[in-house]
Amino acid sequence: MVSTNRISGFRKELCNLCGECLHLCPVLKLPLDLAKEEFKALIEGEESKYVLSKCNTCFSCNFYCPQNANPYQLILERWNSLYKKQGAPPLYKFVCPTETPNIWQLLNIFLSDKEQMWISEWMSYTPQKDDDLLVIGNYTHLFPFIIGGSKLLDYFKPIDLIDHWEGGAYLYQGGYLDIVQKIAKKCRNDFENWGVKNVAHTLDAVQYIFSEVHPTEMKVNHEQKFINFNDWMLNSLETGKIPIVDKLKFSTTVHDNCYSKASGGKYWDPPRKILEICGCEIKEMEHIKKDSLCCGFGAGASWVRNLSIPFDIISEGSKKFKEAEETGADALVSYCGGCIYLLWAIRELIGSKIDLYHIIEIVRMAMGEQLEYPEIHIKRAWDIIAIITYQLIISILQKNFFIKQISYDKTKSTFKPKRFLMLRTIRILFRIRFIRKVFRKLFLAQMTILKTR
Repeated sequence: MVSTNRISGFRKELCNLCGECLHLCPVLKLPLDLAKEEFKALIEGEESKYVLSKCNTCFSCNFYCPQNANPYQLILERWNSLYKKQGAPPLYKFVCPTETPNIWQLLNIFLSDKEQMWISEWMSYTPQKDDDLLVIGNYTHLFPFIIGGSKLLDYFKPIDLIDHWEGGAYLYQGGYLDIVQKIAKKCRNDFENWGVKNVAHTLDAVQYIFSEVHPTEMKVNHEQKFINFNDWMLNSLETGKIPIVDKLKFSTTVHDNCYSKASGGKYWDPPRKILEICGCEIKEMEHIKKDSLCCGFGAGASWVRNLSIPFDIISEGSKKFKEAEETGADALVSYCGGCIYLLWAIRELIGSKIDLYHIIEIVRMAMGEQLEYPEIHIKRAWDIIAIITYQLIISILQKNFFIKQISYDKTKSTFKPKRFLMLRTIRILFRIRFIRKVFRKLFLAQMTILKTR
């Protein structure tokens, strides 16, 4: 039997309260004395003055800790305790597939026929034991054209498991640790029932969650081999399995996502090698790899008030674009589907002109595949902005909630679209260029007032 007791990744016996983790943090940058006081308060379960309300949950502190005590995991434990006391903010329903409405349910009313076909095939397929699965991922699902229709899928059986919650990856970043353990057990049971042996994911985060977090912290072991899709693409490019047809001749700068800092930074080099093989020049930002700034998503983990969450997220994410633009690169490249949907929304809201690609799209272009870029991406960005706006409006009168269900019901009722007339109206208005321009200005003006950091 698998133990039901979680084990915290924080190693209290190694911590000497040096404060380096919070002092070197690229977000908090606390003076050393304050850093020591703050971390002592976290250990003792006392009131946090900075971390729990300002941390972007980016993993960097684990790199800065000279004792390898994993301070990041202590922060997660404290957020987990807060969740058990006060619940999650109502806006979070938007990323909970078993709540209604949620982003996957709402997006259904905007999907093209081609996208609906891809997603229907991916979600309805029941894996067979000899399949080499490629899990599309909850957030790549939002931009299915990133990989839909590509020859890359010829090597795998694509499947879309929204109520696997990316193995709990994004909930883990928010400190919902007890929920993550339940998700780990669900995933294990599904994999065992299917009998599959090889599972690839389009996100580094998911490989890390299944390979390291589930067995070490959640006490849930998997027998499957979990394959990093970036590693697979790099190997396939180097061996000629994926032929390069068109060398890309533009410069790029790389967004290292928060989960790329896990496992000692082993996720940083493959995307850069892929870019070089595909013909791209790399111009690095000021903060990269262990010091990389979050796309903005992490700001939602340290939420202070529900109304401020999207403003905090966009405010923090805009820093990434500032650094990217300062490099003079032609394009910003992300290798995380969870980041790409937010980065596109941020790009449209702040009016950035830098091109934005997922690493998979870079490979596809080098393979000679044609993308509908950037028209379809811009359209989807405004779909996402409309959804976030709608979800924020309806959440104003809602109370905090607790995640009670992690699996879809038999009819997937929380995935099926409804009329959502207000959302449709908002999206129709966003088709008008003048309305988009006014909305941008209003949003950015409100951001200076409503953001909490």
